[in-house]
Parts: sequence; structure tokens; C-alpha cells
Amino acid sequence: MRAANPGGAPQPLPSPIPPQVTSHPARDVDARVASFPRTSTRELAIDGVAIVAVSAWLCAAASNLLLMTVCVPLVLGLRVAAYARWGRGRLRVEVAFLTLCTLLGAFNDWNSVVNHRVYDYTVPVYFPELTTIPIWMLLFWGLILRFFVTLGTWEGLGDTAPTNETRLGPWRSRSPWLKVLVQLALVLVTRQAIYQTTADPIGSWVPFLLAGALYVVLFGLTRVERKLALVVLVVGPLVEVLYIQVGGLHHYKLGWLGGVPVWIALWWVLAVMVWRDLGQRVWGWLASTGTSARPHRAERRAGRRGKSDGGEWSRMTTRS
Repeated sequence: MRAANPGGAPQPLPSPIPPQVTSHPARDVDARVASFPRTSTRELAIDGVAIVAVSAWLCAAASNLLLMTVCVPLVLGLRVAAYARWGRGRLRVEVAFLTLCTLLGAFNDWNSVVNHRVYDYTVPVYFPELTTIPIWMLLFWGLILRFFVTLGTWEGLGDTAPTNETRLGPWRSRSPWLKVLVQLALVLVTRQAIYQTTADPIGSWVPFLLAGALYVVLFGLTRVERKLALVVLVVGPLVEVLYIQVGGLHHYKLGWLGGVPVWIALWWVLAVMVWRDLGQRVWGWLASTGTSARPHRAERRAGRRGKSDGGEWSRMTTRS
């Protein structure tokens, strides 16, 4: 069916049905994973600026408790506002996902510092009798974990959707649940190991090296994952050195690399690889729950433009 166009040839009417997200059969991508919108360069810049802003304040004034307590929530709020304006995904899903990132990062920090003394914070806190972790740092973890997923799904890297394949020699499995469980097992085993071997010069990092090797054997590394692993292996420890040496944020045992132990460099690579995969699955699950049929504001704006000029509905960039 076509609409009349007084100035020329008839134009097609805008479709009232938003585009459907489908999986990529060639790569055996789970449909919910495929629903994760690849990160645009603008979205990467939003999260990157948020991390850089907090890092700059941290290095300049980590000992100023009031300033950091005000600045980190401010950056977090501005980041959400920027995503609401320019982000590709639904804001409801984004807020839920960012909240989950914050809770997950805060729990791991609390468990590592308070329960197991894997490292110690050396900056002021409001309630030292309860915890040595500053409240603003717990919020910063939300931005950090969200940034890892943002970086790992940036469209500039190419095809960023994870596969479901787990392999061991000739044996293959395409169960998403198996891959998720194996990844969680690698994380849990290495975390339990470091709780027992924090002060061991050899035993502290060997489990992480073995877990990383096992990850490669079981799941392989795509070209995108190899790029990401290299970036994290180099940049991750350098950022921690900056936080330790310039900001005086925290202290590790066996901090041989500018205050950073060997195990933490290996841990960052494993953690980012796992969280990049799981984060996309969690996002897909959040997007599929509740009243998710309502289109994102970007789709509604595109639809209104399409109705006014006779064009088709604009597609959100999603995994196809």
C-alpha cells in the first residue's frame, strides 16, 4: 500500500510494526543475547567520560571524603541522563542493569575487603567501625562494571555477540546454560583461591593463569575478545597503579607492579571476558521481562518522522 505524494512518485506507508530481533544462526547466538544493542561510539564516549571524570577526581582528591561523596553520585546521575538522551536501549532496562552492576561490584568489594582482607582501602570513610570502604567507591563500581560491557560491545570492534559453544577436544555443546555455569565456576574457584593465597608469591596468581588457559580451551577467543583481553591486560594494571600511587586509594599485598600484584592483572582479564558475556545475557533477560513491548523513545521519534515524511520506521541498531 502506498501513500499519495503530490510532488512525485508514491511513497510507501510507514510500517506500524517495529523490527524484530533475531538470532544469528551461523554463530549460534542466543536470542536474548542478540537483543543487546551494540554500543555506539557516542555511548562509549558517555561511559568513558564518566570513568575518566571520577578517576581524575580520585587521583586529585581521594582523601577529600565530602568532595568524593558528592562528585561520584553526580557523575552517575549525569551518565544516566546522557544515556536517556542518546542511548540506544530502553532507559528502564538500562537503569535496572546499572543498578545490578552497582550491587554486584559493591558485594564483591565488600566481600574481598571486609570478609577476606584481600586488599585494604586507605582513604577516609564515614563509618570506619562498620567498613573501610568509602560509599562513593561502591557506586563507582557500578560505573566500572557497566563500562566493561560497553567497551566489550562497542560497534567499532565488529561482531561482539558471544556464542553459546563450549568445547573440549572433539566434544561440543551449544547449551547457553552450560557456558554460563562453567564461567561462573571459573570465577568462583579463582575468588575462593585468592581468599586463601593472598600473601603467597606463587600461589596467588597461578590459579588465575590456569583459569585463563582453561577459558581459552573451553570457549576459544574471537578476534574481538583477543583485542579486548590485550587492552585489559595492559590498561587495567596501569589504571590501578595510578589509583594507588597518585590517588592513594588502596593497598595490596605483594604489590610488585607499582603496587599491583600479578594476580590482579590476570583476574581483570578473566573477569572482563566473563562479565562481557554474562552482562549481555543479563541485559537480554531484563529486556524480555515486564512490559517491554513499549518502544524506546528513539523508535517513537523515528516513527513520528516517518509518518510526517512518508519514510519507513527507523531501525535501532541491534544484533541480528
